[in-house]
Amino acid sequence: MVCGVLIRGFSFFLLPLYTSYLTTVDYGITSLVSSFLITGSFLVAASLYSAIFRFYVDLKHDTVRLSRFYGTIILFVLMMSIIASVVMILGKEIVGHYFFANIDFFPTIFISILSLVFYCQYTIYENILKSQQQAGKYAIITLIFFILTLVLNILFVVHFKLGANGVLLANLITYVVYFFVMLVDLWKSSMIMWCLDKSLLKEALLYSIPIIPHNLSTHITVFLSKLFIGDIGNLGEVGLFAIASQFGGIADIVQGYVNSAYGPWLYEQMSMLNDSVRNNIAKISEILTYVIGFFLLGIALFSHDYIILLLDKGYASSWKYIPLIVSVFLIKILYYFYVEILFYHKKASRLIFVATLSSSLVNVAISYYLIGILGITGSIVADFISMLIRVGIVIAISKRFEDIGLKLSKLIYIIMVVVVFMGIGLYFTYLNYQFTFSYIEFVYRVVVMFTYLGFVLYKFRAEFKQFLNQRKNPLGGKNE
Repeated sequence: MVCGVLIRGFSFFLLPLYTSYLTTVDYGITSLVSSFLITGSFLVAASLYSAIFRFYVDLKHDTVRLSRFYGTIILFVLMMSIIASVVMILGKEIVGHYFFANIDFFPTIFISILSLVFYCQYTIYENILKSQQQAGKYAIITLIFFILTLVLNILFVVHFKLGANGVLLANLITYVVYFFVMLVDLWKSSMIMWCLDKSLLKEALLYSIPIIPHNLSTHITVFLSKLFIGDIGNLGEVGLFAIASQFGGIADIVQGYVNSAYGPWLYEQMSMLNDSVRNNIAKISEILTYVIGFFLLGIALFSHDYIILLLDKGYASSWKYIPLIVSVFLIKILYYFYVEILFYHKKASRLIFVATLSSSLVNVAISYYLIGILGITGSIVADFISMLIRVGIVIAISKRFEDIGLKLSKLIYIIMVVVVFMGIGLYFTYLNYQFTFSYIEFVYRVVVMFTYLGFVLYKFRAEFKQFLNQRKNPLGGKNE
């Protein structure tokens, strides 16, 4: 987990290097291909990545069947991805027009199609290591391949100046090497037997195919949004959208890690639910919303400075979309709180796909219409509307199962407070400093940030004082 965060953080701070050598069009191409690989892999692999987690639990004590299972999954996905690649190469005109915004087939689309074959295997190995909880090995391998990718990117992009094709080639080589490392590791560990076990494959597919829509829903909307933006504008617009989305990715990391701690805590609270516990859940959810809001406010207020000061001038306008993207993640806070209720109740968890699938379909429809009118902003508005729909459905379903004490009106109020501070902080930025940096205006935003922090600390002063007292005197005794 820590390794993943560090690598994501380091990748973020490499943006100035990449944007110095990649035009907005280059960055748009790499972003589009990345979405193609993620979306395509779920279809080609029939979402069998999820089966790796589930079936390991059943087979981990039967090494023979486990090795047959791994061999079957790897071989089946390899065959399917090769067949899919051949079909796409034969239909290159159709593929290029509908899935790559008319990018040149050779070498860009050709490299992307080859990458799909090995990206699927890359993802399989990742999930094998995660399912076996081999955190140390996973961290080491991830770090090594991150460094390999970085070195290859510097070689192809900086030295040979291959642009987007350099990035794609570096990724392809990394995926290929990763594939052979997987084979050697599984072979040495006696965890792979080359076969197509029809019984195991049938069980795995019966499990994985029904969850393809759920796994695809978010990724396919992102991919289609990029295609729509590329169709009405150019791939440079996709590049700007990708840069802005990087900051949204930071917001997602913040929410994800808060939720990873909140979920288990909530399940424990729900197991002994009463009025006192409900009040505690309500209070903690409010505090967490303010805390997450603090980080999202920081992203919205200071992304401007990072982009204007450190990135190439061609990317300067991308910062304007970040506050809008942050607003979507503010709404997503509600989703995280209420969806945990559905995960706790097994019957309710089966209904989550209703929210994800329906909101994704709405997203695609609205994106298709609004992107033609508003461009990148249209895509973000579609995300905002679809997130509202997703949250609304999840809340409605959760109410049918259990009231855990969450105060929806208070949570919405907190989100509105963050939005107000965001508007106050960015008022002069939008008015006078869209493409320039001002120390005075920067200090003003810092003051706004600390004002928000002071507001939160004052509101929860009793809880904060109690927390400090507990830290000073953890055993609960009296100070001498």
